Amino acid sequence: MRAELYELLAGLAIPTVLVTHDFEDAAALADRVGVIVEGRILQEGTPSGLVAAPADPFVASFTGATLLPGTAAPGRDGLTEISLDAGITAWSTDHGQGRVALSIYPWEVSIARETPADTAVNHVRAPIVSLVELGNRVRLRVGPLAAEITSGSASRLGLREGEIVVASFKATAARLLPL
Repeated sequence: MRAELYELLAGLAIPTVLVTHDFEDAAALADRVGVIVEGRILQEGTPSGLVAAPADPFVASFTGATLLPGTAAPGRDGLTEISLDAGITAWSTDHGQGRVALSIYPWEVSIARETPADTAVNHVRAPIVSLVELGNRVRLRVGPLAAEITSGSASRLGLREGEIVVASFKATAARLLPL
């Protein structure tokens, strides 16, 4: 349906306003997206701009991010340390202090059997709560995090619900938004 609507709108070549509750539809069909809540524009921009720099927790969630509330304070090596309400400590390159929402997109999270020796500083060791195949991708819930990996990676790892894995993400992918 998206493809047909896209072709129709492209053929008309006129300005069009579309209303949707689905960010994937908006991103596929629009050059510009306005996120409106209770009659107020929270943020407006390109779909990729909204994902790269959401203005608030609602926009981050609408664009597909997992939000984890916590308390931020200056940390080591210029990073911000976030004590998450879920009982986990995370690190971000964003500066923040006080109550925040840590925003992380599922495609920024990698999955491994053991803690990897890479540049990611954030590691969550937890059971796989859910595992859903979506075409050539697999969406997992690991503790409080959502991750999205290729079905090939999931197959190579032999992932199953209930197994304990390590979900990792870089400090640069951990965006902080004030609560």
